[in-house]
Amino acid sequence: MYVIPGDALPVDILFSRQYTVESPNLNIVEFTRHGQRSYRVTKAHLKTGADASQLVVYVPGWWNTPSDESTQAIVKALLTKHPIILVLDTQLAFCRGYVSSASRVKSLAQALYSFLKKLNQNGYPLPSAHLIGFSLGAHVVGIVGKMVRNKLDTRIGRITALDPAKPCFSKTKYRIDVNDAVFTQVVHSSPGVLGVEEPVGHVDVYLNGIRPQPECMNVTVTLECDHSQAWRAYTKSVLNKTALVGRECSDWGPLVDDKCDGREAVVGYGVSSTLRGIYVVKTVQGNIVEPAIQLRVFNPFDIHTWW
Repeated sequence: MYVIPGDALPVDILFSRQYTVESPNLNIVEFTRHGQRSYRVTKAHLKTGADASQLVVYVPGWWNTPSDESTQAIVKALLTKHPIILVLDTQLAFCRGYVSSASRVKSLAQALYSFLKKLNQNGYPLPSAHLIGFSLGAHVVGIVGKMVRNKLDTRIGRITALDPAKPCFSKTKYRIDVNDAVFTQVVHSSPGVLGVEEPVGHVDVYLNGIRPQPECMNVTVTLECDHSQAWRAYTKSVLNKTALVGRECSDWGPLVDDKCDGREAVVGYGVSSTLRGIYVVKTVQGNIVEPAIQLRVFNPFDIHTWW
């Protein structure tokens, strides 16, 4: 039995067949400026039509649904830029204990990959696709990117990973990494706690460095609030291109020491696909986001959230 270093969770448990989610039971929710409709993931490729040229797919995180605060905020913002947004409904897989949910990441990725494969077979160029994932959803889109690269000999054009979950995901094989898309951007808001700490993208954005988020200073339990700042800040950047301006860090040391002094660049939704490196964004309390409300996240100090 192989154990992931640092996680103490057996790979053969996390990614065994007994923890799969069958594709026929999964839905994709299609959002447009005129409303929404839901399809089985196995049929959704037949419904996207001409709008597929603007394909953006969002994968929510643990205990998030297509109708919750985080998904609705991101979708509403993205609809100001795109005519159609697809959301993978992760309720069957992620509305349960954390470890049980983490074990279903690969099967969700397989279902989304199958959907994208059919689109590709129907002529849609996957380098034009943008996949966005929050927390566990960030690893779903990362694994999809790996599958597309390895099986279809093409690449997803852009992946945005919003504070990809750390617990259970220390191995690159099973999580988001820089090679999963032509351009991979990662927004970190709870590095080393609920989110992956190290840089794993072409561009890694650290909100307020590696410190707790100032927007969460007055919140009793800051874990969930810190984690949520990634999607909240990204949503702001969709609505306002200059909402997130980062300062480049030459390497990890200046980031840790809060001494980044490189060039400034727009990050978040408006980031250039040619940008590279580590960037720190300083937020002002109350300026970018409001404290999270009733967002359920994995608490490593509470065993009741494990299973």
